[in-house]
Amino acid sequence: MVSPGRWVSILLCLCLSVSLGSCAPQQKETKAPPAFYSTPVITYLKECPGFNCKALGELYRGDQVEQLEVKDDWWRVQATRSHVQGWLPREILSPEPVPLENYYVAVDSLELRECPSPDCPFRKILLKGERLEKIAENDQGWLRVLVEKDASIGWVPLAQLSEHPAQPPLKPEAEERSYLYTAAAATNLYSLPLFSSRLLKTLPLNEKVEVLVHHGKDWIKVRHLESGAEGWAAAKYLKESPVTAAPPKPRRKYRKKPAAPKPALPSEAAPLEPEAM
Repeated sequence: MVSPGRWVSILLCLCLSVSLGSCAPQQKETKAPPAFYSTPVITYLKECPGFNCKALGELYRGDQVEQLEVKDDWWRVQATRSHVQGWLPREILSPEPVPLENYYVAVDSLELRECPSPDCPFRKILLKGERLEKIAENDQGWLRVLVEKDASIGWVPLAQLSEHPAQPPLKPEAEERSYLYTAAAATNLYSLPLFSSRLLKTLPLNEKVEVLVHHGKDWIKVRHLESGAEGWAAAKYLKESPVTAAPPKPRRKYRKKPAAPKPALPSEAAPLEPEAM
């Protein structure tokens, strides 16, 4: 049987635990900021709520933003993709996701050009299967696109794109890789298939490289097996087997010049004509 003093101790402990529990701070449930979606093809986050304010970053159609603050018809938001904060007019934001028009690169390699023409310089090489978001289109069959991989923007011909992702080929049990060897005393790897692009690494003669992708007949993207460096090399400096030592050049044979004719002997000289009488 429990003694009265024991019961008093138990009751005091219970009261103390209840009082301590009531003093514990109540955790408030934090709600995520409401999400909205940008509707224009391109718009800009502003430093202040006004069209004349400084632009802080770009948004594209369908980009998601989180609402942070409201001031009249302007909202301060944070872009989900870039985490940049700025002001946008309320009217260009939608509470529902905006449908996007996506395409996929359908060729092994494709130039992302600065303008819609094959004569324009290109910024990077897109590889087969890369996903692109359509921004604009002209009447010559070119699309201005946003590259999903790194948010770069440029122009590509529609004829080299597909509306559906390419089906991955069935891989054999042992995937075959292709290798080549550098065939020049110094083979350069470039950031783009252009001699004027950034030089990444220079490889000596007979370095083994793995073939990644071809770009036309003149350029191959390779991976240096020893260093792991990747870049574009001119196809003319790559061979299927190591280059053997160059054979010694044959010595050039010089013909002897013909000897100068010997002067005629006095006896062989022409007879003198008789003097006139």
